[in-house]
Amino acid sequence: MKVLIDTVLQAFRAQRDIQTSRRGANSITWIKVACPQQRNQIDCGYFMLRFMRDTLALGRLKIPTDYFDEFKCAFYTKDQVDEIKEEWCQFMIELNVCS
Repeated sequence: MKVLIDTVLQAFRAQRDIQTSRRGANSITWIKVACPQQRNQIDCGYFMLRFMRDTLALGRLKIPTDYFDEFKCAFYTKDQVDEIKEEWCQFMIELNVCS
């Protein structure tokens, strides 16, 4: 995945004629983020939404490498996942996407 993302980013930069430093042009610095992990094969999108919502709710401007003490957990509960599902549905309804 990393190689694919590097390649896509380089193509995007070339297409838009975006200049980068010589060092930054060939690689991305990948950082492993400690965050709650899903326990099934279907909730990854909701986990990412929840993680990003928690990041923004705490006023963070950067994604932390260690999960915040305020929400530290190894995984989200069913209630936490259901909460983000409901928020996402409400957001889509307000945008009138579902009609």
